[in-house]
Amino acid sequence: MIPLILGFGLIGYASLVLMISVSVWVGVVRCLATNQPILETQPAPVARWGLLDIIGGTLGFIVLANLFVSPYVGGGASSIADLTVEQRIGAMWGQISAQSLVCLGIFILIIARGGLTLVIGDNWAAFRKDVLIGIATFCALCVPVILLQVVIAQFVEYKHELITMIMESPTPAIIIPVLVSAVLVAPLTEEFAFRLLLQGWLEEVMAGRYLSAGQILMGRHGTPQKDLSDGLPEERFSAETETEEIPPAEPAYPERPSLMVFPIFASSIIFALLHFGQGAAPIPLFFLALGLGYVYQKRRTIVPSLVVHMMLNGQSMLLLIFQIFFGESLEAPPV
Repeated sequence: MIPLILGFGLIGYASLVLMISVSVWVGVVRCLATNQPILETQPAPVARWGLLDIIGGTLGFIVLANLFVSPYVGGGASSIADLTVEQRIGAMWGQISAQSLVCLGIFILIIARGGLTLVIGDNWAAFRKDVLIGIATFCALCVPVILLQVVIAQFVEYKHELITMIMESPTPAIIIPVLVSAVLVAPLTEEFAFRLLLQGWLEEVMAGRYLSAGQILMGRHGTPQKDLSDGLPEERFSAETETEEIPPAEPAYPERPSLMVFPIFASSIIFALLHFGQGAAPIPLFFLALGLGYVYQKRRTIVPSLVVHMMLNGQSMLLLIFQIFFGESLEAPPV
């Protein structure tokens, strides 16, 4: 009975996602046909971090991951298959701890450099809108990405350590850390790293907003300055009792907007390559990252791309769990 109910539920869910996806893509085609922007570019603070901050975050994760995971990966273990269940659980929580600390460090850096709105948006109304845009973007990207994954899977086997762990040991002790990692921690870490830090920094470099080589390397310091292209928002997350002077507006893009394609492309390539070893996964993930990068560049907050990332990973994990516990009839390739 339960498999039947789940089967009908999955059919209804897939139909809804497909319907929204088609609707979104029709709107995209109409915008392109009438030479209208798919999404309006939103005002936002400038990125105030530098290349050394990005390198420091990367090295910090490597050090922390080694510190927290290595105690559980002993001996000559060359793959997850060589670990015991207890070692796998410990290694998973160790990696989650390392990623969480890196996310916290990046978040503190962003706040210190005046980029809080790049994380949560300018106001509650904008935040709600960004969540809805994220849901629509998920539906739009989910269908082509999964179709591409299905086609590629016919030629190259999909591999992922988290999937292997669940399939070999489908117990709560394994499932819980895998879900926490895949649905919460990994999306946060990757959106902070690839969209916010890397793509945001590249956009500032391509726009010529850094005034010196020192700023490119070390970022901006001192009092954060807003780089708004269109006035103040009406409602803020934090209460404002006094009117602040806003510096003169600067264009959101350089005179050649085509330069802004490079940050999206470069961050997407690196994002895909870091998933090397998961079969042909880097190919659909590259196209997914292009969509996430475009939405981030337009909305100037990671809220929509974070919603997409969490929903896509959550969908993949739930389908995998359904497949394990309720049979091959519910099979669908995770992304």
